[in-house]
Amino acid sequence: MTISDRSGAPALLLVGPHGVVGSAIAERLRGSAEWRLTTASRRRAEESGGRHVSVDLLAAEAARAAFGDLTRITHVVYAAYVERPTMAETVGPNVAMLANTLDALRAAGAPLQRVVLIGGGKSYGEHLGPYKTPAKESDPRFLGPVFYNDQEDLLAERARADGFGWTVLRPDAVIGFNTGSPMNLLNCIAVFAALSKEAGVPLRFPGSAQAWTALHQITDADLLASAAEWALTSERAEGEVFNVTNGDLFRWQHLWPDIAAAFDMPTAPPQPMSLTDQMTDKRAAWDALVERHRLRPVPYDEIVSWGFADGVWNAGFDMVQSTIKIRQAGFADCVDSHASFVEHLTRLRRLQYVP
Repeated sequence: MTISDRSGAPALLLVGPHGVVGSAIAERLRGSAEWRLTTASRRRAEESGGRHVSVDLLAAEAARAAFGDLTRITHVVYAAYVERPTMAETVGPNVAMLANTLDALRAAGAPLQRVVLIGGGKSYGEHLGPYKTPAKESDPRFLGPVFYNDQEDLLAERARADGFGWTVLRPDAVIGFNTGSPMNLLNCIAVFAALSKEAGVPLRFPGSAQAWTALHQITDADLLASAAEWALTSERAEGEVFNVTNGDLFRWQHLWPDIAAAFDMPTAPPQPMSLTDQMTDKRAAWDALVERHRLRPVPYDEIVSWGFADGVWNAGFDMVQSTIKIRQAGFADCVDSHASFVEHLTRLRRLQYVP
């Protein structure tokens, strides 16, 4: 039985609605007759269509105060994340935010039924180098630190103690629109292409020769939002961990011409470079581009994270997660990755974030 609020729809709390993942989930669920949506983050609400709670989840007492009247929340999607310089430093704050969220809802007396936690491919050690592929949810853990493991353990422990269900979704390299996110490859591609075009140079792949030919994967943000909604109510998702990717694989050498075509640009052979170094002097060029094309005035350091792009484009090994488990459990949606890139890049141009 699903407990509902007075509107007749179950009450859903989305924690972290402003990232690449959270914004896609919020867009899907906002205004839906199936859910009564409340969002929570440190930032103020950016969109209408639902209640928003501004809260610093790193402060336990602040979380309790902010969530004090969320007494009817039955479902949670947790997509919040805080960046730190090292993997070890990400563990403490990210686990604390999840713990403070669950503690605050418990204190409010919220009758939780299901919590869906958004994890990621780092659970398989892909950030460290080559790993077993295709990676499966049943694979043994590697020696951390990796905060996803700590969050999963905390969630399972709290679920046993408080009697609610849980599901973990593990996307990889999520592609969707957002500004200010530390992990957003789409924006890096778009800004790199725009600045290359402005400079009159062809679009060259800036990663390693090995990454150019390796098998890679992505997760379309809209696909992940659909999977999150499915996981909120599916009985077969109860107490399970699922990989969520588009369902296909790609090689940058085959995708790159499609990306160039989306910007009406020629291509040329790859030129490996450190974008972190090479793009540091491009702020003035970006500002001039924004002004000349009357683009949305997003600061250069908020629209891109070159370090993240460097990491992805220098992964010279296959990155493959099996999605058999989630398909067998009943979620069979899929997206063509070439089409996903082109669609989202075209949307960025249409919304005037890039020319």
